Amino acid sequence: MILVTLIISMGITLFLVSKKVNMGFSLMIGAILLALLNKRNVSDLLEIFLKTFSESTTITLAITIGMITILGYLMDQYLILDRMIISLEKMLRSAKSTILIAPAIIGTLLVTGGALMSCPVVDSLGKRLDISKDKRCAINLVFRHALYFVFPLSPTILLASQIGDFNLWDFIKLQFPIAIGMYLFGYFFYLRRCNDPNIEKLDAKSYLKTVFDFFFYASPILISILGVIVFKFPFYISLVFGILLSIIINLQDKKKEEKYDLKEPILKTIYKGIKPSMVIAILGIMVFKNVVNDMDEIYIFLNSLLDKGIPLELLIIIAGGIISFPLANTQPGIAILYPMILPLAPDYHTKLLYAMFIYTSAFMFYYISPLHMCQVLTLEYFGVKIKELYKNYMYILPLTYLVMILIYILNIFK
Repeated sequence: MILVTLIISMGITLFLVSKKVNMGFSLMIGAILLALLNKRNVSDLLEIFLKTFSESTTITLAITIGMITILGYLMDQYLILDRMIISLEKMLRSAKSTILIAPAIIGTLLVTGGALMSCPVVDSLGKRLDISKDKRCAINLVFRHALYFVFPLSPTILLASQIGDFNLWDFIKLQFPIAIGMYLFGYFFYLRRCNDPNIEKLDAKSYLKTVFDFFFYASPILISILGVIVFKFPFYISLVFGILLSIIINLQDKKKEEKYDLKEPILKTIYKGIKPSMVIAILGIMVFKNVVNDMDEIYIFLNSLLDKGIPLELLIIIAGGIISFPLANTQPGIAILYPMILPLAPDYHTKLLYAMFIYTSAFMFYYISPLHMCQVLTLEYFGVKIKELYKNYMYILPLTYLVMILIYILNIFK
């Protein structure tokens, strides 16, 4: 019975998402349906909703996501990002290195249409490196997303650590080789044979200024991360410093050139940076998680499958594909599978390995989904067909997944 109700619940959720209903609202409706089909009453549901919206984990996560979207919006509108990328190429002295790193840096901002923001950078550098359009597409997407395995301000990683109840940095350390592998494979398949064009020579003084410019314009992101690592601030507090620094940079810029003046109050710009849809999505994910946590039937069903000899890893792969591919989103896979699978782990170390397996599997199905917004925007910009893009994934994605499998195998038997 629980399997049937899960399928119905997920089917309704997928249908609503396909009709452009916000992911958060869709998951809430799916969670309510799941609870009612399993004989929970209205008072049980109200209790779950009240618990979800009042618990510190949900509040902290929602505030953090809101702060991240504000920071990304300010850096985009204040043209801080553009200048950071320009100084990066001058600092690295290599178009190949810049085309590898630039999409990742732009990806840290997590703004809507972010993939489209890096397209002109990749296109310009790709032409200079004589790279075909389909490979430019793949470069924009691969180098943008490899960072998602380790970037501490990623909403998906933050969500994973909160739902999984494990240390964020333990998880990042475990997944670090996956990110490195994806970058190395990307370089090998897309950039290895490219010849760097000549770049204007700089004297020592000019080069030092370039280095200073890069770190200056990257400082809102850097201070947001360092505040957590060095001073142990909560993410949402650390992000406040990044936002303030972006505003201070803009105040100085406006004194020098009028093009940096947005002609609107700072608070209005900050308000525009808030993305309610992302916050609602987080709330929906947390509601679904708590509904699943409340159902012992799910764990009994999973254990019965395991008792029949079905490998847990196979269940993760199949479930990750069913959830994340049609939704084109990693987060629902985490929200649904973490509460089901992680309680089966016998210890903390194994729980981290299960979390990585789910995270990477859900990510891969999200990444190749035809509904993946970054992919849609990138294909549209470069005028490339999805079939041509998929040819460039043929080796790099299986190899990246293989890195995760190797980490899992080497650690699970310790």
